[in-house]
Amino acid sequence: MLHLVFPMLKTRARACKYSLQLIRLTLVSCVAIFAGCAVAEEESQLSPVVRAERRLAKAERIRTNLPQKAAEILSVARTVAGEIRNDSGEAGAEASIRIYDRAAADLATELPKLTQQAQNRGSSESIVLQNQRTGEIYRLRSGSARRGEYSWTYFQNFLDAGGLRVMRGEQAVVVPGLGGTLVGVRRSVPPGSPPPRLEPAYGYRVPVTSIIDFHGSGDALPIEARLRLINPRQQDTAEIEGRPFPLAANFSAPLLSYSRLNELWLGFINMIRGENMRNSRGLLLGEPYDPDRIPVIFVHGLLSSSYIWRGTALALLQDPEIRRHYQFWVFSYPTGNPVTFSALGLREDLAFARERFGLPHGVVLIGHSMGGLLSRMQVTNSGRTIWDEVFGPRAQELKAEVPNDSRAKQALIFQANPAIERVIFIATPHRGSRLAEGGISAIAIALIRLPFDLLHEIPETITDALNPKGGRRILPTSIQGLSPNSPLLHALDRLPIEAPHHSIIGDRGRGDTPNSSDGVVPYWSSHLASAQSEIIVPTGHEPMTDPRALAEIRRILLLNLGRSESHPLAESVGTR
Repeated sequence: MLHLVFPMLKTRARACKYSLQLIRLTLVSCVAIFAGCAVAEEESQLSPVVRAERRLAKAERIRTNLPQKAAEILSVARTVAGEIRNDSGEAGAEASIRIYDRAAADLATELPKLTQQAQNRGSSESIVLQNQRTGEIYRLRSGSARRGEYSWTYFQNFLDAGGLRVMRGEQAVVVPGLGGTLVGVRRSVPPGSPPPRLEPAYGYRVPVTSIIDFHGSGDALPIEARLRLINPRQQDTAEIEGRPFPLAANFSAPLLSYSRLNELWLGFINMIRGENMRNSRGLLLGEPYDPDRIPVIFVHGLLSSSYIWRGTALALLQDPEIRRHYQFWVFSYPTGNPVTFSALGLREDLAFARERFGLPHGVVLIGHSMGGLLSRMQVTNSGRTIWDEVFGPRAQELKAEVPNDSRAKQALIFQANPAIERVIFIATPHRGSRLAEGGISAIAIALIRLPFDLLHEIPETITDALNPKGGRRILPTSIQGLSPNSPLLHALDRLPIEAPHHSIIGDRGRGDTPNSSDGVVPYWSSHLASAQSEIIVPTGHEPMTDPRALAEIRRILLLNLGRSESHPLAESVGTR
């Protein structure tokens, strides 16, 4: 009997097991159904704004179906636009505006890919998008760009300003309001190609604010929408559903969009291996030239790069008057090269910019340390003073022998640039620094390798004159040119500066001027009796981000506009 009973028991056990699994599966399904109903019920109880924000978060995670992503973003933007219209108070519209701004930025960052897909299908003026979830059909148009707006094709890429972060001690320049804040990136040549003169290697970067307009009413399809790319420098208001709002803007975003770099290491490499700078040298415009604004050109010093000015520029952008009337450029150069040749490069680029743009309002130079010497050589008529000082008894012979079109001669004989309206010298060693003669400087000089193209430009007669004792024929580096015994500095010190100028000098907080020093440049070297103003700040050799120095730079720039403003820190910091 047992051999019959056991199989029956096993069969019943299996049946019970299957029944339990079926019951468990049924219970799980019921729980899921009831949970789904509960979630759906919960969703239905949420406000339209909260539901829109959740939808937007899901849309932002879409990676492969770009048309669906864009259609869902448009649906969210349309929903919150209606909420903004219906909210009677600014406080009630705040949450809707925040979601709308995010959706507008999201759509703009996808615009280059969307337009490329539309062009591949033979459409360039509109993009038709269907939301597979809601059935809505949108026709997204570019329309003709109005004044203060960019066309869709002007930029090749957009960066969402909301994802950019400031470094410690920096402050973003953000104006709250309506619209998605972006960085528009424009290149005039394909990526990887050498950029034209004055254009940065990675393209111009400008602040942009995106607005989505919806037209028509009811459920008529397609729903008409227009994405506008606004220049916040030229517009400060925007409308949505007939209601005016302040236009959102992030003026610091273009600067913040650059990768964070090790400034000290970059400056060191630029000094000893200047040929590696390739497309990152010369006068560079951060954004396309604006004839309504005055260029402020930052010139960095030895063992440095143009990134050192980032904090200064961010601080100055806080002032609406500065933003409205000035644009920032930089001059980047191999700092190991002789000072006179770096100054020649700046002079040539300024001449090119003047020929191309006219520069009707002139320019302002702000030079730090050795960059101040380069700036001084733009506002000085050298005559033969520097040439004679450098070559001594052989000056007349060499002048007759070296052709006038030689860049070696042009580096030493030059005229002041009349386009330069004003110069700000920051920690500038007008009479040199003893540090240029120490043991560390000797090591740095040995490490510097001057670019081949520079060496090729120097006639042998000049090289021989610079090495009268024979031996290995070498050219003096920038460090040797910063010695208090430098013939160049001796000559410059005798030549007048042909433009209004100002000095900002550090004393390390010791208050011991005129016996002070910033740790690199002593006061006796940085002081200019001819300066219209001089301010002593309690810092080391890089005072340009100190609040007192920034206040002085701002005051000078406003003064340059014809605005008179007394210095609020005059008594405490020694402005004269």
